[in-house]
Amino acid sequence: MIGAAGVLTLPALGYGLVRVGGGEFPRATSPYAVDESTRPLSSGEMAGPLLLLINERAENPFGAYLGEILRAEGLNCFQVAPLSAVNSATLERFRLVLLAEGPLDRAQVELMESYVARGGRLIAMRPDVHLAPLLGLERVAGNTAEGYLQVDTGHPVGRGGVAEALQFHGSADHYRLAGAQAVAWLADSAQARTDFPAVSLHRYGQGQAAMWAYDLGRSVAYMRQGNPAWANQERDGRDGVRAQDAFVGWVDLDRIAIPQADEQMRLLSRLISEMLSDVMPLPRLWYFPGAAGGMLIATGDSHQSPASVIEDVLARVEQRQGHMSIYYAPPLMNDWRRTIQRVQSWVADLSGASADLPTPSQVAAWRARGHEFTLHPYVEEGLEAGWQRYWKEFTGRGYGPVSPTVRTHRILWTGWVETARLQASYGIRMNLDYYHYGPAFRDQAGEWRYGHFTGSGLPMRFVDEHGRILNIYQQPTQLVDEQLIRMPWGLGGADIPVEAAVEIARTVLQQSLAGSYSAVAAQFHIDPFAIGGDLAVKAGRWLESTLDYAAAQGIPIWSAAEWLSFTEARHEATLDQIHWDPSGRRLSFRLMASPTLQAELTVLIPPQQGEARLVQAEVDGTAVAYHERHLSGSNYAGISVKAGLHQIVATYS
Repeated sequence: MIGAAGVLTLPALGYGLVRVGGGEFPRATSPYAVDESTRPLSSGEMAGPLLLLINERAENPFGAYLGEILRAEGLNCFQVAPLSAVNSATLERFRLVLLAEGPLDRAQVELMESYVARGGRLIAMRPDVHLAPLLGLERVAGNTAEGYLQVDTGHPVGRGGVAEALQFHGSADHYRLAGAQAVAWLADSAQARTDFPAVSLHRYGQGQAAMWAYDLGRSVAYMRQGNPAWANQERDGRDGVRAQDAFVGWVDLDRIAIPQADEQMRLLSRLISEMLSDVMPLPRLWYFPGAAGGMLIATGDSHQSPASVIEDVLARVEQRQGHMSIYYAPPLMNDWRRTIQRVQSWVADLSGASADLPTPSQVAAWRARGHEFTLHPYVEEGLEAGWQRYWKEFTGRGYGPVSPTVRTHRILWTGWVETARLQASYGIRMNLDYYHYGPAFRDQAGEWRYGHFTGSGLPMRFVDEHGRILNIYQQPTQLVDEQLIRMPWGLGGADIPVEAAVEIARTVLQQSLAGSYSAVAAQFHIDPFAIGGDLAVKAGRWLESTLDYAAAQGIPIWSAAEWLSFTEARHEATLDQIHWDPSGRRLSFRLMASPTLQAELTVLIPPQQGEARLVQAEVDGTAVAYHERHLSGSNYAGISVKAGLHQIVATYS
């Protein structure tokens, strides 16, 4: 029938009243997250133990990104404030202050000295030189740019860290110890340690003060997102500018197996816990659902693949109790041809006949089974033009709504974060374009390297050049079939046997269980299954063997949409009303997480506080079981709860 607007519509039978032909266009909104420093500080028990202070006078704009680091580490018990808005009474409400980089006036220096002397804890990022006496340091001439740090694994804070020297980006100031202890030292790539501390800790009065010689926020942002000075540059010799072009010569390939950014964030979380260890046990959130030691995010790009082939791949994933994301690029049509295609899909569904391309009802059925089916846009004609065109095609075929995760065709990338900014403005909240592919990951000896080229196995929100947080997560794709085995388009990387490719996948997943704690996204292209023959056999072995290993190790196999839902629930959760009763040896706090996201979160509690050991954990007044969890040199008791509002009490004896 013809609707009032002159558009062909089809009646019910699974379609309802469906508008066909034209499709939709994305509606743009602000891509930026809320600036937390503008929120008023809570008082009393609501305050939480940690305060992040942003210095408005800083030239470095990445102070707010330290909050993203705290959340990635599960330390969701902090508030944010501008430095100019706090006074002595404000600071007294917090156990520990994390001070972002920036210059201080004399009154602010005295404020920090007084706070620490009375028992406060302070961690200063690339501090103002006038804080040196408080930090137990003496400033000396010089700095180290684009260097390394060597963690002292014998120090209580360094215990559990990696022994290898880790890259940092930015500039680290040189100090001489003048009463402080070194937690980590500046070093070079050969692990030759200098005499200058990279991280230090000092007792001052009744409190403690720690120093980070470089700014961790800027360093992690640059490590994860590449060198902003190289944005839009073709650097790896492979046609087309991609995100990984900004990593050529930026990431030390000898360290690529180590999630270097994550290791430095964990060093910060260990420092915070150690500085508070004689004051209170500090709860935090585990990285993954339940007791999982890692995640496998199963994805597959599909370029006009038949519905039967997609169904075959999804069935294989389901046999391993997993779900998958299909990033689908349909053939482009005009409105009239698209309308005919919709009618053909409708007829095929009515008759039970097989259709070549997926029908809207098949897509709905896949989603109902827990899979994700969404857009795989081409952007060769331009970033915004490509998104507009493919969004219209996707929705015009009845495949909408567009899901909130994405991978771009050919993983083409614009600007330092311009692609992420546009996607965030269209409601996309997780990007998988940071993709382990191409000659950037082949060393001078010709050996291909694998691991974490962004220095991370964890999702974090993007930050732009001005330090503004974008409302979209970066999830790297670490395991890529076309980098390992030959694909029909002939642009493979290593071109190794399937068994060797599977062994690489097993190694990366096993490293997560052994302490890298990573969500590993894998690319399983659908196209080889459609081509058939030996290509399909090899692709099937790569897919099934990787999935089998994950399932055997207890690693959940999720779609990117499921992983995004968990990530958002964990990120937005808060741990507050934290109270430690030292005489009763009782820790109580509140967990608030949106129940609409239906996530299973795991709260980690130190199993020991001084000489007292954890003997009972209660959730909402009911005693619950807890499991042991080892995290980066520390032991924890893990309590798994469904997202919602919970009161948690831990009793020590």
